[in-house]
Amino acid sequence: MATTTINAYFIECITNMHVGSGDANYGVVDKLVQRDPVTHYPTIHASSLKGALREHFERIWVSDPDEVDNIFGKEAKGGKESESGEYKFFGADLVAIPVRSNYKQFSLTVSPELIKLTNLKCKLLTGKTIFNEINKIDFLFTNPQPKYDIYLEDEKFEWNEHTSLLKCGGINSFDDRFANAENDKFNDFAKNLPVIARNQLENGISKNLWYEEVVPHQSVFITYMSSTENHFSEFEGILIKEGQSIQIGGNASIGYGLCKFHKISFA
Repeated sequence: MATTTINAYFIECITNMHVGSGDANYGVVDKLVQRDPVTHYPTIHASSLKGALREHFERIWVSDPDEVDNIFGKEAKGGKESESGEYKFFGADLVAIPVRSNYKQFSLTVSPELIKLTNLKCKLLTGKTIFNEINKIDFLFTNPQPKYDIYLEDEKFEWNEHTSLLKCGGINSFDDRFANAENDKFNDFAKNLPVIARNQLENGISKNLWYEEVVPHQSVFITYMSSTENHFSEFEGILIKEGQSIQIGGNASIGYGLCKFHKISFA
């Protein structure tokens, strides 16, 4: 029996992303993003993530569809039942969200509760944790010290010299600056995502105006994959290939959902 290994990856949103939940809030937003049922943070369900990856690999391994089936499973076709693949795909959890700031436009933001939940799950699946404990709350960690008061949205933050947030390697998004927000403030940041108006035109006339929620670009998620040794090096080489993006969610024709996968390396 093939040995399985669980690997962890950061997903960095290069463009805005809309992985739809199929829900609306009946009055303001027509199309909402997927959210975790417990934390209510934006998420990417495992089925959506697996589907996006399968589509990506089908385009690359077009001459080897059997290998795609081996990894992702066989889909139900022609009256045949579906079959599980060798790899298992987990949903993607929010790691950090960009919050608009008067200092360098935005800061990637975390919270004590988010750090705790992320570390607990990562420890369970990989035996490692990814975040260092950050005791100072409502602080922006950066160098040098700004010469003016710091605000993220309308919330005032204090300054602290930059420190290492991650125990692991794989992504440099936190190397310049990050903010640690009080839990309730972070919940508000994660709840009030950008809403973008979309319009369907026919002969220059508006026929359908709708509003959809998006996860903003620069957001960071974490996901896990349980894999066997079969073709893993080739699979991961494509997954994290430099200069390549993978499209997740809808609206690919207008550039939504372009993401970069980064393998998490533990010391």
